[in-house]
Amino acid sequence: MAMKPRSAAVAGIAGALVLGLAGTVVHSVVTGSRESTTSVEWWVPDWDYDAAVEIVAQFESRNPDVQVDLVKTTGDTVANRTAVALDSGNVPDVITESIARVPNYVAKGQLADLGGLYGDALPAEDFAPGLVDSLTFDGSVYAVPYRWGTNALIYNPELFAAAGITEPPATWDEFVADAQRLTSGDVVATAWPMSGDPSDLTLRFLDFAVSDGATIDHGTPELTEQSVTSALELMGESVTEGWASRSSFELDNTGIRELFLQGRIAMYPGGVFDVTEALAQDAPVATAMLPGPDGPGTAQGVGWAYLVPRASDNQERAERLVRFLAEPQNMAALTQTFPARLSASDDPRFQTPERLAYTEQLAEHSIPAANDPAWNASVQAVHDQIQEVALGRKTVAEAAGQIMTLAQGDE
Repeated sequence: MAMKPRSAAVAGIAGALVLGLAGTVVHSVVTGSRESTTSVEWWVPDWDYDAAVEIVAQFESRNPDVQVDLVKTTGDTVANRTAVALDSGNVPDVITESIARVPNYVAKGQLADLGGLYGDALPAEDFAPGLVDSLTFDGSVYAVPYRWGTNALIYNPELFAAAGITEPPATWDEFVADAQRLTSGDVVATAWPMSGDPSDLTLRFLDFAVSDGATIDHGTPELTEQSVTSALELMGESVTEGWASRSSFELDNTGIRELFLQGRIAMYPGGVFDVTEALAQDAPVATAMLPGPDGPGTAQGVGWAYLVPRASDNQERAERLVRFLAEPQNMAALTQTFPARLSASDDPRFQTPERLAYTEQLAEHSIPAANDPAWNASVQAVHDQIQEVALGRKTVAEAAGQIMTLAQGDE
């Protein structure tokens, strides 16, 4: 069953709050006078800024008629600043923005069609599965993704070896069997983020659901009773059966990572930044693709993309910059997680033993994450049903029925 479909007019970003742009630092990579050039303004997040300076210098050397002015944004401000700029028409020429917010801008007619950039030099099939399709509306493509990330299975190889387990689980049956063997003494097999942001828990729930038949179409989950039941059994019953930590009710993502680093949790679905932290602390860590019913499971991907506002006065030069940024070596240099183009993942940085599972997960077993407003509005309620099963206050069947009712909406 599908979450209640969005109307053609996707709910716009709440936009009354206006952040002034006074004091924004604009950095021109090229010094001195360039009277024959046209300036293109690119809003770039602070975490990409240093790499962007170097890449822009390369772009300008190849395109002497274009001067790129970099404007630094942050994760906390980019959504509001972008919404204000697009609503007012006072726009930059290129914006690095969250893929999840693209449908809102498309619904308001604020983005330029970038479909012409795709072709032999930028094949749509070179992107993670379903990614370009998720940004395509009525035949037009409104963004070029560059950064993509997802969860994989993080595990402690020393705890696995101590339990006599020689390789990570590849199926749900193996996951449960391994979890029961790993749970002993002060060590518990896994934990779930039932505290903090409710979307952290429902993200994992939906990963399990889409691994067993649920789908996500343009951000809208289409759930089945079987997929919901399977996800609830894995997550809720794991706590009541004792192989997922009872402390899950007080844990968020950071808390789970800390217990893993202390050697008290043996495995959990997590992002690559958790792996980086484990390596920095010399903690035993290895990774594998998420297990599914009969093989690798499916994980939801989230990321960032390049947008060109429809109101830009320099669309041709802006598209030239985006085309350059989308070249594999540039995409690999800019991303903090993984590149959206599969060919960019050939960079040695993404082929290390700890990162390779994520590269394979994204390339072979991932889909764009749910971002439908109806689903987002139900996240807390779905979270609560998972928790009710974990607390033993509801059966899987009772909670599954409630979640399916939520999924049906007003239909």
